[in-house]
Order: sequence, then C-alpha cells, then structure tokens
Amino acid sequence: MNPPGTPGGDADVVRILLPIDACDDSRWGIRYAIRRHRAGQRVEVILLNVGELISQWQVLRFYTEQELSRFQASSSKALIEDAAKPLREANIPCRGVFKQGEVAFAILDAAEELDCHEIAMPAPMTAWWNPFSSGVLLTVVKRQRSIPVFLVDRDGMPVKYPGH
Repeated sequence: MNPPGTPGGDADVVRILLPIDACDDSRWGIRYAIRRHRAGQRVEVILLNVGELISQWQVLRFYTEQELSRFQASSSKALIEDAAKPLREANIPCRGVFKQGEVAFAILDAAEELDCHEIAMPAPMTAWWNPFSSGVLLTVVKRQRSIPVFLVDRDGMPVKYPGH
C-alpha cells in the first residue's frame, strides 16, 4: 500500500481527524483541510465531537445518564452538521462521529480506530504556551501515538509548538 499523498487509488487520500466543539477555534482545522484540498491534496475529514461523561451529582440529581447522553448526542449532531457545511461546499468528503469519554484520550483513540493519517487541532491562542489552559491539547500532543498532530492557526496554517 502506498503512503498517503502518493498516487495509487485511495492511498493518496489523507484522512484528517478534526476534533470540534462549540468554540470557534475548533473550526480552524476546517480551514486547514480546505487549504490542503485547494492545494491539490485529496483529503477526507472526520469531524469528532466528544461528550465528557457527566458525574456531578448536582446534574445527575435532575437527569438520568441516558437523558444526558441523548442530549449530548443531539447537540453533537447539530455541531457536526454545522461544521460540515464549508467542507461540503468545498467538495471535501466528510463524516461526523460522536464519542463519549475523556476528551484527549477519545481523540487519540478515534484517530486510530478510524484509520486517520493526521489530527488537526487549534493552536493555543496566546503567544505564551500555557499548558494549564491547553490541557487537552497538551495531552494529545504528548501522548500521540503514530498519528501526527498538527496545530493550526485561525487561517488554517500549521504552526510550531514548543518542544517539537
């Protein structure tokens, strides 16, 4: 099998995992995928939304875990549909996935399970690297397995991060 980006059927398609949430910066990866596509690279995008398991008794007092799970899945569907619009308009194949669990590890697991070639995530918005405000990002970068993580800016351009 040819590596991604070389001629040879579907092997030249780069599958990019884009974790998304309700924040605007989570959409920066969409611009990254569109840039790659416009540059001539065949890309497929998987939009991942992760619902953290809710365990606060104040919430569980009023809602069952099943009700919360249904709510998260419904909200996720709306987020994914909204995020998919610019990709579909650019004729980029995409699909959405919802997972529940701890965010950083759900991202890493989904990338492997879905046979992704890359993970694209928004770079921290401050010039000073603050691991406390970027806990999920820092965990994904540090614990990446065999799938590279690209940090992108608001224009969808890859940026370097400290230590790499």
